[in-house]
Amino acid sequence: MARTYAELNTNLNTNQSTLIDQLNGRQGDANREVFFQIKDGTTPYNLEGKTIALFAKDAQGVIKATSTINDQTGISVGRFSMIIPKEFYQASGAVEDAYIQISYSDKVISTIPVSFQVIANTMLVTQTQSQIFIDSVQNLIDDTNQRLSTTTTSLTAVENAVEALKVTIGNLNDQYNADLFAKKANDNEFKGVNTFDQKIIAPNGLEGKADSATQADTLNQSIDQTVQSITAKNWSTFQSGLESFSGFKSHGWANLDYAAIAGNIDADGDVNVKGKIKSSSFTKYIEIGKLNATISRFGNVVFISIDTQKWPYDGATAWTVAYDMVIPAGYRPVGTASMTIINNYKMSSLKVNSNGAIFFTDTDVSSSTNFEAYGTWITNDDWAN
Repeated sequence: MARTYAELNTNLNTNQSTLIDQLNGRQGDANREVFFQIKDGTTPYNLEGKTIALFAKDAQGVIKATSTINDQTGISVGRFSMIIPKEFYQASGAVEDAYIQISYSDKVISTIPVSFQVIANTMLVTQTQSQIFIDSVQNLIDDTNQRLSTTTTSLTAVENAVEALKVTIGNLNDQYNADLFAKKANDNEFKGVNTFDQKIIAPNGLEGKADSATQADTLNQSIDQTVQSITAKNWSTFQSGLESFSGFKSHGWANLDYAAIAGNIDADGDVNVKGKIKSSSFTKYIEIGKLNATISRFGNVVFISIDTQKWPYDGATAWTVAYDMVIPAGYRPVGTASMTIINNYKMSSLKVNSNGAIFFTDTDVSSSTNFEAYGTWITNDDWAN
């Protein structure tokens, strides 16, 4: 359907009014779209960047104003459409005065007088009194109402949030007063499972059941905190060493892969050893053949001393092989070692083989009660049981 444009000219005499049939309407009409063509003489008038408004004083002398432009596709050649609000069609009869105003940057460029007719509508059930209408003011009022409505909604939301916060704070206070939270200055009891990502620092010591403590991953690795005491009443496994400076006491089983204990070990029951008892130093009083000896081991170094005993003499062979005289396992030298003998203020020597057997190499030894022998060597033996 072809559009019909109401043609207006900026060169018309201000006393001439152009009847715009497209503006004619019936009472109750609303949002009529009217198309206009503005010319300057015979030349289309470029309306780009300009403001266009319709002002009217209706049949009752009530002022109306609108600047609602809809179609602007031909604005460069003076073509546009306006949406006429329902307020222009409240009072029936011809408008007393009306004009199209063209302005630019708040400066009025031209006003073109127009006229139109409002036909009475006998079908309206209710008639409304004609009221002043200025769309810019109405838009401001509508915008203000919208802002007030939004503000009211926001205030309501804030009030609801405050009320919800009050309830939440009340619940937290109730839980706090019911000892559901830990309190820094009070005694606290944790009944659930708690995970601590950082180290637990306990200046006054830790106390707990060993069977529960062994379930912690960190106890399967190492405890690098210093505690005053560890009470193990059941199974306890220490895989990376246990060092004690003031004694270690176990009322149950203690499985120690390695334990360097500088204090005492008190056992209420038996101490059952499946492996070897290891020590950085160990002294043993042994009987070698018919002689008493003191043998000590410090790491891999062995010291042996024999004294104040009668030297066994059993014929010439006794000077070659010492019968029943064998260094026990755990103290035997890596290779052949020598021992020094002091007998009747004379010095002699003997050899000790890696199998522990003692051989005499010097026959200048006589039977005497004044007898001493000393030896030192390196051993690679395992520690004795």
